[in-house]
Amino acid sequence: MQLRVSAQSDTTHPQSDTTRLYAADSTQKKLASDSVILYRINGTYLHSLWSDLKYEVSRPAHWHGKDFTRLGIVVGGAGLLAASDYSIKQVFIHNSGNFWTSVTNQIEPFGNAYSPYLIGGMYLAGVIAHDRKLESASLMTAKSVLISTLIYVTAKSVIRRGRPTYGNDPFSFDPAFSTNKTHTSFPSGHMLTVTTVATSLAELYGKDHPWVPWVAYSIAGMTGVTRLYQNRHWSSDVWVGASLGYFVTKSVFRHHRDQEHKKALKAMAAAM
Repeated sequence: MQLRVSAQSDTTHPQSDTTRLYAADSTQKKLASDSVILYRINGTYLHSLWSDLKYEVSRPAHWHGKDFTRLGIVVGGAGLLAASDYSIKQVFIHNSGNFWTSVTNQIEPFGNAYSPYLIGGMYLAGVIAHDRKLESASLMTAKSVLISTLIYVTAKSVIRRGRPTYGNDPFSFDPAFSTNKTHTSFPSGHMLTVTTVATSLAELYGKDHPWVPWVAYSIAGMTGVTRLYQNRHWSSDVWVGASLGYFVTKSVFRHHRDQEHKKALKAMAAAM
C-alpha cells in the first residue's frame, strides 16, 4: 500500500496579514475622507472667510524666490502694456464694426452679470441634489470672488486711473480716494471676476476634466478683449485684473489644501 502524505499550507499568518492590510487601507481611506473640508453656509464657513482674507493680506511677508519672480512678471507685463495702451486703444477703435459689437455684447456679461448666477446655480444644484462636493465648490468659488473683489476695490480706490472712454492719456490719475467716476479704470473688475471664477473652476474640476480650464480661461480671455473693444479699460488694466484674480484664487485654494493636510495629520496622530 502506497502511503500518500500531503502537507497543508499554513494560511493563518497570510490571512492575518491580509486582514491587517485591508484594515490599514480602510483606515487610511477613512482618514483621507475625514480630512476633506466641505463647506456649508454656517459659522465655520464665515470664519474661513476671515481666516483666508488674513492669509491673503499677510502672504507678501512670506514670499520667497518664485513669488517675487511672479510679481516681476506681472509688474513687467503691466509696464510693457502701459507703454502701448494708447496704441492698443487705437487698434480696437479702428477695427470696430456692427458684427464685433454684437459679439462682444454677448460675451461682456461673463465679467459681471453671469458669474453670480453661475455660482448661485452651482450652490442650488448642490443643495437640491444633495451633492456636498458641488455645494462646497460653489462656496469656495464665492469666497475667492469675495476676497479678490475686496482687494480689487481697495486698489481701485487708491489708484484713480482715468478710463480710456473719457480721454486718450493712459497716465491720467486723480488723487487717492477721489470720487471722480471717470477715474476708475485700474484694475479691470470684469477681468478680475471672470478670471477668479475660471481659476476656481480649473482648481476644482481641472484634474478630473482637463477641458474645464481650457473653456474657463478662454471665456475669461474673451471677456478681457471685450473690455478693450468697448473702450472701457486700458490693456494694462485688464492684465492686472486677470493677474489678481488668478493669483489670489490660487492662493485661497493653496491655503485650503494646507488646512486639509493639517487636518489629516491630526487625524492620523489621533488614530495611532
